[in-house]
Amino acid sequence: MLDTRTQPGRAGARAYGVLQIAFAVNLIGSSVGAVAYPLFALAATGDIAFTGTVVTVSVVASIFTGLFMGPLLDRWGLRRSWLVSMAVGSVVTGLTFVLDQADALSWWLLLVLAFIRSAADEPGRVATFGLLPALAAGSGKTLERANATLRGLNSMANLFGPVVAGAVVGLLGSPVTLLIDAVAGGIAALIVLFFLATPHNPVHDLQEHGRSYYRQFRVALRFFWGDRVLRALIAATTVFAALDTGLATIGLTAYASEQIGSPAWYGGLVSSFGAGSLVGTICYGIFGHRIPRRAAYLTAYLGLAVLILLLAFDIGVAVALVLMFVAGVVISPVDLLYMLVLQERVPQRMFGRVTSIATTVVAAPSPVAVSLLTRLLATTGARHTFVVLGFCYLGIALALFFVRPLHGMRSGGEADGR
Repeated sequence: MLDTRTQPGRAGARAYGVLQIAFAVNLIGSSVGAVAYPLFALAATGDIAFTGTVVTVSVVASIFTGLFMGPLLDRWGLRRSWLVSMAVGSVVTGLTFVLDQADALSWWLLLVLAFIRSAADEPGRVATFGLLPALAAGSGKTLERANATLRGLNSMANLFGPVVAGAVVGLLGSPVTLLIDAVAGGIAALIVLFFLATPHNPVHDLQEHGRSYYRQFRVALRFFWGDRVLRALIAATTVFAALDTGLATIGLTAYASEQIGSPAWYGGLVSSFGAGSLVGTICYGIFGHRIPRRAAYLTAYLGLAVLILLLAFDIGVAVALVLMFVAGVVISPVDLLYMLVLQERVPQRMFGRVTSIATTVVAAPSPVAVSLLTRLLATTGARHTFVVLGFCYLGIALALFFVRPLHGMRSGGEADGR
């Protein structure tokens, strides 16, 4: 196995490469499986309402795991947590395929397996980005470029995953997508098991293992609340994430139907945004270390506000697609900056706990935002809703220029504001 306890050099570069390969292989399966899983549930049950229940259960499992698995991630270690996450997801998905082929997949068993499958994903994602700083340093890569590489791979999966999933479903049937997901996850787990090792501190490990789950959780909460930069960033990101979720789901669906004339254009708008996000992520990976982080974060949302206000006009399909592409480019640094600050400010020994809490806090208000935006769309229409959304983004972004702790987003802990 490769050990990352060396200075930047060949061994560090190889270890970093192993992480990238394992991440990409697992992503191939998960991107196909995630898109096709609702189709599989519908084909297996023939009930669209039950399919919605399966999706809801999966979302609940992800939120639940994100909040409560943090202390266990730190106790197990990030590498082991990533390994277990992929292994469990692969086994459960493979079992779903086998039971379906044997005509032994009952409705309640499908719900249980969907819950476990989704619950296994979030710990793996947190663990991957927790491992990244040490591996990037060992390979001599900047953290901006390392994060952008993984985000770029994820953006590519979001672009091409639906196409591949659709082709597989059309040619071979939806159950085959589960097999692809299971096999890819299993291969990625084997890569991590045999080719990637990470350093650990035995003394610290003993101290962490001696603490109860509840005490570890409290330590993470105190750290989270005691860091003014994290508090400010998470509060801002929570508000923006709620708006983003509403915009990307029901907002663009209504826009495509009312402003463009056909709900089918929703896919085109999302694809244009995804293509722009990929381009922006690549550019940030190359040049991001030269750009002040606070300025990049706030400028991204100022730019998005302007673009949303432009979408409120009668601009036609072509211009709308171009604006969505530009929006993807403009907003792409936000997720990278969020993760960069977490990686630099949170010690690896508690990365799982703090990041899980932060991610859950950020995601929690999104369902409420979607509900409120749906009501606004029903009462005022897409055009006026986009005007309201644009001014919300604009007002919040301008207000954040006066929030002093956000100056601590700078790398190296400068002006950390603690």
